[in-house]
Amino acid sequence: MTQPAQGRSWQLLMLSAENPAALETATDALTRWLEANPSAALADVAFTLAGKPALPLRRTLVASNREDALTALRARDARRLLGSIQPVPQRSVAMMFSGLGDHYLDMGLALYQTEPTFRAALDHCAQALQPHLGLDIRTVIYPKGTSAQPAGAPGGKMDLKAMLGRGGATPGAPAAPDPAAQKLNRTRYTQPALFAIEYALAQLLLEWGLKPAALVGYSLGEYVAACVAGVFSLEDALALVARRALLIDELEAGAMLAVPLPETEARAMLGAQLSLAAVNGPNLSVVSGPVPAVAALEQQLAAKGVAVRRLPTTHAFHSTMMEPIRDRVVEMARGLHPNPPALPYLSNVTGTWMKPEEATDPGYWGRHLCQAVRFGQALSELRNDADKVLLEVGPGLSLSTLALQTAAGPQAANQVVLPSLRPSYDRQPDLAYLLGSIAKLWLAGVALDRDGLFRHERRMELEL
Repeated sequence: MTQPAQGRSWQLLMLSAENPAALETATDALTRWLEANPSAALADVAFTLAGKPALPLRRTLVASNREDALTALRARDARRLLGSIQPVPQRSVAMMFSGLGDHYLDMGLALYQTEPTFRAALDHCAQALQPHLGLDIRTVIYPKGTSAQPAGAPGGKMDLKAMLGRGGATPGAPAAPDPAAQKLNRTRYTQPALFAIEYALAQLLLEWGLKPAALVGYSLGEYVAACVAGVFSLEDALALVARRALLIDELEAGAMLAVPLPETEARAMLGAQLSLAAVNGPNLSVVSGPVPAVAALEQQLAAKGVAVRRLPTTHAFHSTMMEPIRDRVVEMARGLHPNPPALPYLSNVTGTWMKPEEATDPGYWGRHLCQAVRFGQALSELRNDADKVLLEVGPGLSLSTLALQTAAGPQAANQVVLPSLRPSYDRQPDLAYLLGSIAKLWLAGVALDRDGLFRHERRMELEL
């Protein structure tokens, strides 16, 4: 499949040099060349620049067309013309696969429309999920159809109402329920939808040359990590995720509460009904359980001045409320014959590197269902290798935010953490947002594959 001569609607321009003076010279030269060649396709310029050696000092620009690029280059717009101020070391990527909470209607729609690898992977997932769900998951993610105009416009403005969780037309009035959003929010659809989006995004990133040195998932995200690591085939992973989601959807409703307390203090408040659902950092815990018990703890902590936050979820994940379906999940996993991981990834259950005997043990996925997510410990393991850049694969910023919040000391200064798919309130176009993160990865020393970046386009090498 090929695209028109102009190429993608957004392009990543990459410049590099041995020293600051040479980088300025290269930037000036590119500006003059674009001024002198108004008919050149910006995609061909991007293709040519991507084929040059990656030298120690780097500069990037994500632009929609020649005029847009020239405006940023002439002004040396620091918001868009990003660069390294010192030579960058060669670094690897650790992919972090998101859990529930940041999904939204039409997530990744522009990528589906313009990126063949993303589209093919999502189509494959939808076809494999249909027998389990009884519908095409694409109709749940994209209720207006895959040819609809995607959200996002040049300029990257924030939708403040969406960011604050408000959408009502009348100030102070609650937003009218959106039937399409309510459908996506049902666990039976949310989990397969997120798996499909994250898997498709991972396939696109792999094609672009981002070969992960490590993987970690958060809750549902561990299923994506296990699939990418080769523990499950794609069809087996989709079957397990879909059937598990259907079982959870039939359980009694529950709630989850984020509390800024260490694990020991959070455990002391649980009582008989609540469970510790996650330990996201030294002072970041999540409690899970029946709605009345969670509400009572919320009031108790609020009265003490503790700033708690109710999570947007329909069930008490990673709690004893999942126990009624534990054996059935284990039985489903037993029929799939999982493999030892081909890529290193971190376990939610232990917070340490997944062992082959754990990954191939069907009982592991029962423990994963009911026990706390030890994401904070997993982040600590990742930080033992300072060369790793952390890339969140999925919608939103939840894992990126946790990684930045829990970094301390020298780690905080050197840690590079990036998202990939915009949060719902960010109105940047999907491709511009993703290429912006790819640009920052390259600036941090992560190698890219030009052939992969332009695999589905016919591009021409220029004499720049």
